[in-house]
Amino acid sequence: MIRRNPVICFDTISGQTEPESPYLWNNEKKSRPLSDEMKITHHGRSETVNRAMSDSGSEESSEEAAKRFEEHYKYDCCAGTVSGVTKRIAEEAQEYVEEKLSEAGKKYGQSCERTEKILIGMDGCGLRTGISKLSENSEQTTPVHGNPKKEKVINRRDAGTGFARHPDAVSEIYVGKTDKYPEVVGQLSDASILIGMTPETQVIGIADGGIGLKEESENQFPNMRFISDKARLRDHLYDTAESSGISEKKRNEWVSQRIDAISNGEVGRVKKESEEQYEKSGNKRLNRLIGYPGRFYNCVNYNDFGADGYPVGSGEIESAHKYVPQKRLKLPGACRHPDSINPMSALRVLRANDWWNEFWEKRIEIKAA
Repeated sequence: MIRRNPVICFDTISGQTEPESPYLWNNEKKSRPLSDEMKITHHGRSETVNRAMSDSGSEESSEEAAKRFEEHYKYDCCAGTVSGVTKRIAEEAQEYVEEKLSEAGKKYGQSCERTEKILIGMDGCGLRTGISKLSENSEQTTPVHGNPKKEKVINRRDAGTGFARHPDAVSEIYVGKTDKYPEVVGQLSDASILIGMTPETQVIGIADGGIGLKEESENQFPNMRFISDKARLRDHLYDTAESSGISEKKRNEWVSQRIDAISNGEVGRVKKESEEQYEKSGNKRLNRLIGYPGRFYNCVNYNDFGADGYPVGSGEIESAHKYVPQKRLKLPGACRHPDSINPMSALRVLRANDWWNEFWEKRIEIKAA
């Protein structure tokens, strides 16, 4: 018998529906077929709606995503709803990406295919973050409930992004998260295994001079040839020239001479000249420059790298920054909660790696089971 038969609201891609949700009772056995079997609940949404909302929410701000949803599907959707759905899907996306990469890492050395070379790149980008905290000194209160007012503490976090690809390929596989170098480089290693890296694979890695990045990369990619970003070295030289009092007219020539010498393998000579200049001037910026070629002695032979067909600049990873994390996480005026960066980065990685359909198919399979 039907004990109750309430009308519920449920969102589908065609709009809001109001089906009856009978509550059945028979010999002390109860059943709600709509919620128990079909997973249709009051104020619930179909998986198609969740997918459409998170699709828009992964590309644009919640406000713009809500407008896009309304434009495409012809019914109202508030920004808060899109934000909530996108956040929940992003957290699931993070679990999915981490599991997929972890499973790939376990198969290291087991692949039948032998990929001769893989190119990897890695860099970090700063993101604006904010956390609301109670102010210790403020006596201001909220107008309605009189609660102590909170203030937003603004900070910055680095989001690491990396890519791996075959040298002759046009598409990459991406990773991205906010964490320490071992964890981020570890994900990049797993991504490389996913596209066929074995212990015999020659890995060509390009990155800037971040403290510890080269060392961690060589630790997790033992068969690596590391290339230090030429543009970053040029920046170091220009900063040194300026702090040394070299005029703008002569600065380009001063930098070009040293770049050419380093590119030709004369790192030792440039280092020795810099040491002699430092002894005379005591310029601290010059002392920093001396340490740079010392750390990257075998990583700045740019003419040899170019002759082998390898890139000497990090333009590819800089483009990846704009396409993968920054497109959603670095919107004008945006301020992210630190805990939201890794889930949203994973959602962006899903899109960039073309894992979007695979993620949703597996998600629906799990729910159906």
